This record gives sequence, structure tokens and C-alpha cells, in this order.
Amino acid sequence: MRTHILWAILALTLATASSWTVYFLFEPTYTYNRPAQPAFSISFDDKYVSEWHKHRGLFKKYQVRATFFLTMPHQLTPAEIQMLQELAADGHEIASHGFLHENSSKFIKEHGMAAYVAREITPAIQAMQSIGFTPSTFAYPYGARSLTSDRELTKYFHLLRGDSWKVAGKGIDEVDRIFYQYDGSRLVHGLGIDSNSGVTLQDLEAGFKRAAQNKEAILIYAHNISEDTTGYSLSPQTLEAVFQLAQKHKLTSFTFRELIL
Repeated sequence: MRTHILWAILALTLATASSWTVYFLFEPTYTYNRPAQPAFSISFDDKYVSEWHKHRGLFKKYQVRATFFLTMPHQLTPAEIQMLQELAADGHEIASHGFLHENSSKFIKEHGMAAYVAREITPAIQAMQSIGFTPSTFAYPYGARSLTSDRELTKYFHLLRGDSWKVAGKGIDEVDRIFYQYDGSRLVHGLGIDSNSGVTLQDLEAGFKRAAQNKEAILIYAHNISEDTTGYSLSPQTLEAVFQLAQKHKLTSFTFRELIL
């Protein structure tokens, strides 16, 4: 860890001209070696800050620490910033989901990698640092990624998250890439479990059972937490049922950052 901190300090030379802003490049050879154990990591994408904050009590009840992948941080209201600070104080991770929620694959194809980083990555980090957060994990908007973007963005983040979805005729316990095996990989994939995903509690139980048996971490994500479950959202009741299943199978709750650090 000391080596990693030294590298982060050296990376201060990459700070922008703004005196309050710094962002870090991470050492590619750093070793990530958390011991394997049955776990789950749940994250929420976009900017549903008030809805996430509204359900703080549910997370506390089940001792769940989530990762909130935030987009458009420059548009936060003072009230939303306060809510995020309270979520962080509860032990949750406030992470990056980009500055303008750009599709990296499309943008890089049209404008190049340097332009993508300048538009989507460094402004997001700067905006988050200005309100007290330095994100160390990143979720690709739309799950759009490539080996080239992975290689570039691991200079800025410890861990990158892509997306995965339920496949017809296949149990989620068969989708290997949504299970983290504590192998030091810096790219993981989360399974979308919003109400429109088709993932059932029975599906999740099969996945949780595999994680428990194999000492893996199953990675899941949603967006909003709301009674209106017509789109990218989970009802509070469904979310509580998910937490109860994790508790039943004795899965430790980790933020995405905690998977590797």
C-alpha cells in the first residue's frame, strides 16, 4: 500500500491548472489481493441521489455498503451534495459514472481516446474532488468499453465495471463474468437487476448460492430505488428481499473499492 501511495503522490504532477483540483494515475503493477470470501457487491448508477438517500435506513438495517456510481457531478445541488456526504459517512462508496454519461465506444471512435478522457473522465474526477470525493472505481455508461479504453482508464481508477445481463435459457449462476474471484482483475462486470432486467429473486438465489459455495463475490447493480418500477428501478421491497437473500447465504457486503483494496 505504501508503494501505491507514493505513486499517487508522484501523479500530482498531472494536476490541472485549477489549484483545487488533482487527479491520480495508478501504478499498473500494483497488486490487489483481498482474500477470497463469499460476498456480494451492489451498486447504483446515474444521479438518483435523493432516492438513494431516502433508503439509507434499509442499507443500515442489513449492514449493506453500496457503491453509488455518480454521473454529471457538476449538476448536483447543495442538498444532493449533503446527501452524498451522509451516504459516504454511512460507509458507502461514491464512485464515478462519467461527466456527461457518454458512450465511450461511440465517442472514442469519432473523436479519439484523448478527447474522451478530456471530456468524460478528468472533468468528472475534478468535479467530484471539488465536493470532497476522489473516485477510485468507474462504471462505464451503457457498459460500453473496449480493451483500449480499459487500458487507458486503469491509469485513473483502481477498478472498472462493465455490464452484463440475464441470458435466455441460462442461469445467472452460469454467467462467470459477474463473479469476482479475487484474482486481482481490474475489470469486472455487474449484472443488471432493475425491474426491467428479467432477473428474478430465484435467479439471484442461485447466483448467491454459487458465490457462497465458491467463495466468490457476485456483482449486481441497479439504478433508481422507487415504487415506480416501469424502467431502470427497483422497489424498496425487492431491494430488501435481495438483502435478505444475501444474509441467508451469509454473503459479506463489499463496496466495489473494497473488493480489491
